[in-house]
Amino acid sequence: MFSKYSVKKPYTVVVAVILTIVLGVISFMGMKTDLLPTIDLPFVVVLTPYPGASPEKVEQLVTRPMEAALGTSSGLSSIQSVSSENSSMIFMEYVQGTNMDSAMIELSGSIDQVKGAMDEGVGSPILMKISPDMLPIFVASVDVEGMELDELSEFAEEVVMPSFERQEGVAAVTGSGLVESRLEIALVPEKIAALNDKVKGDIQTELAKAENELKDAQEALASGQKTLASESTNQKQQIAKASTELNSAMGNLNALLAEEASLTAEKAALEATREQLGSILDMNAVFESLFPDGAENLSPEDFQAILDSIQSGAPEGMEGMTQEGLEQLSDQAAEAIKTLIAVELDLQSINIRQMTLNAMKPQLESGLSEAKSAYEQLEAGKITMAVELAKAEVQMQNGMAELDKGLAAFEESREEALSSADLNNILTEEMIGNILKAQNFSMPAGYIAEGDDQILVKVGDSFAEPQEISTLVLFSMEPIGDVYLNEVAEVGKKDNSEELYTKINGNNGVLLTFQKQSTASTAEVSDAIEAEIERLEGEHEGLSITAMMDQGDYIDMTTNSVMQNLLFGGILAILVLIVFLRDLKPTFVIALSIPISLTFAVVLMYFSNVTLNIISLSGLALGVGMLVDNSIVVIENIYRLRKEGMPADEAAIQGAKEVSGAIFASTLTTISVFLPIVFTEGISRQLFTDMGLTIAYSLVASLIVALTLVPSMGATILRKTSEKPHKWFDGTTRAYEKALAVALRFKPLVILFAVGMLGISIFGVTRIGTAFIPEVDSPQMSATYEAPDGLSTSEVNALNDEVVEKIRSIEAVETVGVMRGGGAGFMGFGGGGGMQSADASTFYILLKDEREMTNRDVERMIYEVMEDMDGEISVSASNMDLSALGGSGIAVEIKGFDLDTMAEIAKDTAALLEDTEGTDEVTTGLEDAGEEIRIEVDKDKAIVERLTVAQVFAEVSAALSEEITATQLTEMGTSYPVVLLKPGMDGLSRETIGDLSMDVTLRDGTEKTIILKDIADISVTESVMSIRRINSSRYMTVSASIADGYNIGLVSRDFEEKLSTLDVPEGYVVTLEGENETIQDTMGDLILMILLAVVFIYLIMVAQFQNLLSPFIVLFTLPLAFTGGFLLLFILGMELSVIAMLGFLVLAGVVVNNGIVFVDYVNQLRERGYSKREALLKAGTTRLRPIVMTALTTVLAMTTLAMGYGSGAEMMQPMAVVTVGGLTYATFLTLFIVPILYDILNREKKRDVEENRPALGEEETHA
Repeated sequence: MFSKYSVKKPYTVVVAVILTIVLGVISFMGMKTDLLPTIDLPFVVVLTPYPGASPEKVEQLVTRPMEAALGTSSGLSSIQSVSSENSSMIFMEYVQGTNMDSAMIELSGSIDQVKGAMDEGVGSPILMKISPDMLPIFVASVDVEGMELDELSEFAEEVVMPSFERQEGVAAVTGSGLVESRLEIALVPEKIAALNDKVKGDIQTELAKAENELKDAQEALASGQKTLASESTNQKQQIAKASTELNSAMGNLNALLAEEASLTAEKAALEATREQLGSILDMNAVFESLFPDGAENLSPEDFQAILDSIQSGAPEGMEGMTQEGLEQLSDQAAEAIKTLIAVELDLQSINIRQMTLNAMKPQLESGLSEAKSAYEQLEAGKITMAVELAKAEVQMQNGMAELDKGLAAFEESREEALSSADLNNILTEEMIGNILKAQNFSMPAGYIAEGDDQILVKVGDSFAEPQEISTLVLFSMEPIGDVYLNEVAEVGKKDNSEELYTKINGNNGVLLTFQKQSTASTAEVSDAIEAEIERLEGEHEGLSITAMMDQGDYIDMTTNSVMQNLLFGGILAILVLIVFLRDLKPTFVIALSIPISLTFAVVLMYFSNVTLNIISLSGLALGVGMLVDNSIVVIENIYRLRKEGMPADEAAIQGAKEVSGAIFASTLTTISVFLPIVFTEGISRQLFTDMGLTIAYSLVASLIVALTLVPSMGATILRKTSEKPHKWFDGTTRAYEKALAVALRFKPLVILFAVGMLGISIFGVTRIGTAFIPEVDSPQMSATYEAPDGLSTSEVNALNDEVVEKIRSIEAVETVGVMRGGGAGFMGFGGGGGMQSADASTFYILLKDEREMTNRDVERMIYEVMEDMDGEISVSASNMDLSALGGSGIAVEIKGFDLDTMAEIAKDTAALLEDTEGTDEVTTGLEDAGEEIRIEVDKDKAIVERLTVAQVFAEVSAALSEEITATQLTEMGTSYPVVLLKPGMDGLSRETIGDLSMDVTLRDGTEKTIILKDIADISVTESVMSIRRINSSRYMTVSASIADGYNIGLVSRDFEEKLSTLDVPEGYVVTLEGENETIQDTMGDLILMILLAVVFIYLIMVAQFQNLLSPFIVLFTLPLAFTGGFLLLFILGMELSVIAMLGFLVLAGVVVNNGIVFVDYVNQLRERGYSKREALLKAGTTRLRPIVMTALTTVLAMTTLAMGYGSGAEMMQPMAVVTVGGLTYATFLTLFIVPILYDILNREKKRDVEENRPALGEEETHA
């Protein structure tokens, strides 16, 4: 229908062609150009800082809770983590197709939930989505002749980088090797000491005055005490004198009174005696009166009688008187008279004495009264004075005690005052840092409403220049006043130029890394950068900007290579047509169909968002050879019918109609091989989708062109034809007919040959090994050099200079850039990135465009010229090595729970790896383990001393830190840090860290010094640098690189056999990972795609042939194609890469086309009455030319790519090799195997062939 309409309406076809060309040009100009297809990486990283924490603590307090919270995220495929010192990193992979924006929102919520329950020391988690746009697209070196590094850095930052940042599509420009400035503040002990001397001198003067006042007061009190003691003594003397006088008066009075009492008593006794004597005399008088003569002569009776007679009136004492007594009485009376006289005399004397005493008594009493009064007054004064003196004494004693305490306190306060005034105790880095932070402040405080206007209120003002910081007032202190920062510290702007080493061919230089915006075209951004480089170099004399890594250049290089191959393929296809048709008219039709089909394909690519990249362009290159197949089949059939005499219009319509079913089926089979890609996941799907779509679009376009444009042009151009002799091809046809006849007679031999070759090819492919993506030869290389330990900076730089000279001595090398410090290395394809030592130097090597050496040759030469140098060098043969997408080398994952057991398994695994031939640089990760000083704080002891573990950490951290970043200073648009330098670890070592002292304030306000070792156990242990986990299980990785000359697949296979002998404890799992596993996974996806493609191809052919047997016959061409592909890979020594497998996938859809054309025509002939054998021979000779032509156009179109012609062709070369080898071999054998299998599997139809022969002959004239 299409062909008939196209022939009848040629101008409609012309309009469609013009419209296609216009849309194609517009689409091509609007398409984005990149190195690879847009790859959506479903990966998210969560970074959580935890300063000061060990890997074990990070795992326990951060990683595990985060894994538990994040592990429930929708669409999560796997979760891995690395718990290292001070940080946790969690790496999450999602299933393809997950909406990553929604996943980020969900993860953010999960992080917020778990963050609140974490330790106070844990920092805020950082959530980051991994994107290929994070990779740099361009790296350039900048050097200016005659400029020092600091000048060059300033020039790059102020002129070059802003100029590039203004370019459309440039997201960021990052400088490496730039001199970085900062404002350094270092306390100067000499300045502080001078200020201290001034402060202490004034304090000493004030203290001396105070001390003199205290001493004067002490002397005054001492004098008062002496006066008080003297007065007390005088009073005591007066009281003693008065007391003596009083005692004397009292003694005189008492003596008088005693004498008076004695006289009275004596007088009383004398008077009593006188009375007694009077009584005796009275009695004696009585008795003398009674007995004048005496009584001695009287008889007792008479005596008694006389006594009785006077009894009543007798004197007292006469009772019981006897005669003897009476006689004695007389004697007594005589004696009494004498005594009485003496008594009287004594009484008179006593009376006189009493009179004297009575006269003296008033005087004595008066004197006593006076003495007593005086004494009493003194005593009364004594008490009062004693009280006063006691008070004064107490006051003076208190005063003296206070003065003594004051002096003691003065001595203490002297030290305290001097200590408090010691600026060394006041001026600390922390104190100055806090002041700088607080003073460098500017923040909106709110708004003030004035009518309808809102006026912003802003508080503070940031520092504008270093001078403001230098003259900042720290505090004010009596008596010295304000203390300025520059009075106690050196404030100066410093840079890291001495730490940097960046040279470009011996000149000072810096490196600039460019990142593009996600929506920008890599090629366009690269072109813009190149244009700006030209402009800058023209404006600034001596400026040289050299591209060290340019994805745009590589894209141009590879796309140009593919375009050249595409062009050469088209030219070769046209040459094939000329050779076989020997007529320019049909050749012109085919030649015109190529650009029309490609333009149509580009339009379809544009509207389906397929970018121009190496994968899609390779699909176009492959499509060039195939897109002419349909046109060749149609034009060849039209050409044949015209030669047989059919009119041009009818030949165009009939010729297209006869083959329309076959070319539709063959096109559909080729397209169908990419349909199974929807069942794959990961990088396979993202890489191969563009190729599948591009080839599909090319073939759909070619099918439409073959059924519309070709018949329309054929009907016009082929109106006049002339018979052209084809002697050589006619001879080839006859030779093939004879060979086919022989093959049909000896079918087992041909089949045995095919099976044998298949076996040989399978054996060969097991020896060639596997690879992910082939290495690409590019003009950009990189290397990393690590100098021996213990060298100074200048010595390392001298070695770097020597390395540069050695590398530049290699003929193929044009430019060498080297960088050390300042962020050396960059993350890019294949080189320069990764984890490197801080002391490593990174070399960027630019090769000459015109060179005979390959990158591998240059790599080998670098190792050779470096043999005599100390240190280690690692070379990456290409900065564009896309094999990095699949990992590198062999990796063995060891899963378990106990780190020590896993470490032992890792060591055993490493031994097996080292014993495997072809491995190099075996690492277990344990090599990085080192010693750590572990401080285990006894919480009970610490809390008793009013300390917590966090406070101990802060003290230890402060003692070990060497600088504090206080704030940022923005000067003329440039920000740089303000850093306070600290003495750092002076005097601290593993032996002395336990003696670290910490001051704590007790409840009473006093301070106490605590020694670290008194509250903590300090030990030196072997540290684990990191703890890795995958899906909540701990694991370790043992890895090895593959030595030059060895294949990853073959080495992995040998190692896998050895790994199977490893004795693994229960509960532990050892799995083989790394590049080979990536290859195997991708190969598995491709094999699945091939198997599904075979099913789809078979079903399409069933629909085409309307039987189950014919498609089965055509499918036998697949082993033939695979045989040819395997054999050519083996012959050329190429590895079986993922790209090669992609070639087999394409081959599966292409190789059946010839079989379809052959079998379809055989069926047509048999329907016309030919016998089976005749139909086979007739179809072989008739379809030989289109089969060979279509095969040759495809093969020749891929030949230049298969030969690796052009820069960057190495990546797609395996696919071209497989296609060329497979299609060539399959085409040759298809001409024999398909007829043989058809002959075996199909029975001869029961019909009278001879009877139908005339009709057939008539039809044949139209065939």
